[in-house]
Amino acid sequence: MRTTSYGIIAVVIFLLGLGVGFFLWGLRSAELQRAVRRERAECEERVAEATRRAQAAEQRIEQEVRARRVVEDALNRVSPQK
Repeated sequence: MRTTSYGIIAVVIFLLGLGVGFFLWGLRSAELQRAVRRERAECEERVAEATRRAQAAEQRIEQEVRARRVVEDALNRVSPQK
C-alpha cells in the first residue's frame, strides 16, 4: 500500500512539474514572440528607410541627367561638335 501511494505521489509530482514547465515555457515563448515582432518591425522600418533613400537618390540622378542634357544641348548650339 505504501509503495502504491508513493508511486501515485511521484506521478502527481511529476505531472505538476510538467505543468509548471509547460507554463514557464509558454511565458518564455510569448516573450520571444514579442521580441521577434519588435525586431521585425525595426527591420521593416530600416528597409522602408533604405527604399526611400534609394528612390530619392534615383530622382536626384534623373534630375542631374536632365540638367546635363540641357547644358550639353546649349553647348552644342553655341559651338557644335560636328
